[in-house]
Amino acid sequence: MPTPVARLLSISASRQAAFFCALVLGGCAAAPPAPSAVAPVVPVPAVWGESAATAAQSGSPVDLTSWWRSFGDAALDGLVKRSLAASPDLDACAARVRAVRAMARDASARLGPRLSLVGAPQQNADGRSTYFQSGLNAEWNVPLPQRQSSLAGLAEAELQGALADEQAARATLVAEVARTYFEMRAAERDELVSRQLSALGDEQERLTRVLWQAQQLPTADVEAATSASAQARAAVAEPAAHAAQARTRLRMLLGDLRAELPPLPADAAPPARVALGLTALPADLVRQRPAVRRAEQSVLRAAHATGLARADTQPQISLTGLIGLTAAISGPASSSLRGVFSAGPAFSIPLFDGGQREANQLARHAEFDEAAALYRKEVLQGVAEAQSALIQLDLERQRVAAASALQEAAQRRATGADEQARVGLIDGLQRADARRAALQASRASLEAGLAEQVAYVAVFTAFGGAALPSVAP
Repeated sequence: MPTPVARLLSISASRQAAFFCALVLGGCAAAPPAPSAVAPVVPVPAVWGESAATAAQSGSPVDLTSWWRSFGDAALDGLVKRSLAASPDLDACAARVRAVRAMARDASARLGPRLSLVGAPQQNADGRSTYFQSGLNAEWNVPLPQRQSSLAGLAEAELQGALADEQAARATLVAEVARTYFEMRAAERDELVSRQLSALGDEQERLTRVLWQAQQLPTADVEAATSASAQARAAVAEPAAHAAQARTRLRMLLGDLRAELPPLPADAAPPARVALGLTALPADLVRQRPAVRRAEQSVLRAAHATGLARADTQPQISLTGLIGLTAAISGPASSSLRGVFSAGPAFSIPLFDGGQREANQLARHAEFDEAAALYRKEVLQGVAEAQSALIQLDLERQRVAAASALQEAAQRRATGADEQARVGLIDGLQRADARRAALQASRASLEAGLAEQVAYVAVFTAFGGAALPSVAP
């Protein structure tokens, strides 16, 4: 009676082929299909809300990649250029991008053939002889289509994610430079107004003392004027400190704590107001947000990881070859030398692993669902933040218009008071009161203008506007 081994060897060639195919199909069975490597479609509103649309559609179109140029401020343009060239954060992001590119090349190289010089002592089966084998070893793990595409997709998703992080760093840096610059300028102008108010307080105190000496005012008025003058002098320190703090933050953003900053222009006039002029649809705008780009790459990375998990259930085929020499170092054939050549395929077919690969695939599918849900959330959050920023900008514009109207009215009253004082219709104290009201209205207008500028920065931060690597600042 033939043994089981003999019966197995007696199987016909056709049956052996069928048996091999069954093993291959068994290794590929029960693998759920990998999800498509595309981000889910997230419905967004076709138009902005009423207030947001008013802010977005007025003015001429603005380039998101260099939005700060819309202010027409050469000092701001220079500061942004210097910060983009010297930021440690951007240097770190650029190094990260280079590392991801190198890792992508490493993953691609692993799919190709490898040639190495090898050498190791070996022993024959009976243990009587030991020999040393060395030579050139060639090996190629044949990349099956799904594994190859999944590895390439993972590398690309990692690269695009690193580029999104770099864009986020640029957007944050530009926004911080612009915001800090506006705060510095507003504090410097506020300091000038505070000094004018302090000088005016000294003048009112002098006039009050003159009238008190002429017995036209009581002592209480002198004390009140002295107190108001002291408060005005003390108030100068606050905007001066704010300006100094803003200069320190700005130098830090420039990467040099001793960097020279542009001085306040002699006219001390605030920059011209900027019309936003965004005409693209919300879906087109929020896609430029780094966070949305990062979330999209997370979806693609999860999809390719799922495909790689599925590829792990498929057979793995490799081609190997060795050409070299074998030298016997012990045993009967000691000191003999002969050539060695071997070549052929090798394969590995997964049959049973206790459900490990199935669990891995289920985990990857769950991660894809999580990434898709977070992507939808990020898009919706981007639209909401952009619309809220536009509404806030519209509100700040209304406040600026109201503050400007009050400033103009107060300035007209101050001008009229100067004329009346010149012809003797009012005294110096009444004239000083009108001038103080004009200066206080000017300060309120400065505060409203700064709030509008900060809101303008927030709009482009919400849209992810920043200097992209391919755009020269």
